Amino acid sequence: MELIMESRPHVSRCFFGCNSAEGFHTFFNFLPDLDNAKMIIVKGGPGTGKSTFINRIGETFAEQGYELEYQHCSLDPESYDAVTIPEIRSVVVAATGHHVFDPRNPGAVDEILNLGEYWDIDGIRQHREEIIAVNAASERKFHKVYRQLKAARLLLGNAESVSAAALKPRQLHAMEQAICDLLPAANPDAGYGAERHCFISSITPLGEVHLAASLLRANTRVVGLVGEPGSGRSELLKQVGRQAQLRGLTVEYYHKPIDPSVLEHVHIPDAELLLTVQPELMPEDNLMAVYQLIECAAGWIKKEMDEISAAKSRYLEILEDAVASLLDAKNTHSALEQYYVPHMDFSGVDRRREAVEETLKQHSALFA
Repeated sequence: MELIMESRPHVSRCFFGCNSAEGFHTFFNFLPDLDNAKMIIVKGGPGTGKSTFINRIGETFAEQGYELEYQHCSLDPESYDAVTIPEIRSVVVAATGHHVFDPRNPGAVDEILNLGEYWDIDGIRQHREEIIAVNAASERKFHKVYRQLKAARLLLGNAESVSAAALKPRQLHAMEQAICDLLPAANPDAGYGAERHCFISSITPLGEVHLAASLLRANTRVVGLVGEPGSGRSELLKQVGRQAQLRGLTVEYYHKPIDPSVLEHVHIPDAELLLTVQPELMPEDNLMAVYQLIECAAGWIKKEMDEISAAKSRYLEILEDAVASLLDAKNTHSALEQYYVPHMDFSGVDRRREAVEETLKQHSALFA
């Protein structure tokens, strides 16, 4: 997937959820603080126009100068599962299949919108048996994917155990302190900073897709952390993030797709700072420093690199198999669209979208 960097207004991109070793995982964490946020939850079957609905709402507000965050679909990275308009604390999100969740404040702030109101139910029911069969086949194939991802994760654990055994905590702490020196001084009146958890990389039918570069602005400083699995990068990211929160800063934590307990990036917008384990994907103009985690390891780790390399190689082989299985599952699931698209009243969907846009414009008056 080619990432296009927008000029103005800024558009950042991440993933709504991710295919992990433990199944599909999502954080449902659209803003650091969802209190008083306006959330429109869009429901509907495959092919009912949810992604287009979300995209066009985003385009409408981008034309008015609002910055956006698009959350992409892990099964189809070219499609959207959500759009967030942070300035007016508004979210439009698709919530079906793996994405099912309930509104926090139904009726009072949040709304549920059902695109099923715009389909011909009798036309769809003619294909009842086919739909049931496709859903059953799709579910089996997704379970296969998750078993393969679990096997890959276990192999990655072999590499992590070697690196972790060599880790020298004092050196890691010294590196943490050096990075914390890049943060602004604590504001005694700010309190503890808010946090947000999300995915900005994903395992998709196209392979691994990484969108962290979409966070960058002209003045964003990037600090890279280079090291082997288990070398302490995730812990370092966690500790720097906590130090930033103690200084009253909002912190965005971005997790590893195959294992959501592991961090890959920490973004501190008010400090104009991004910490990443993927500095090679960042523009050189933004890259200010790269720390080598090998400096935090005992000397003998160099003798164990063959073991680490072998584990990583097997991990990548099984991950490649999982991606192929995910493509098969995606193609099977996509077959459902043929039973819905011909029976949709898309003009009705467009009218509903225009009504939602008007609702969000009214909500935006609260922030004028």
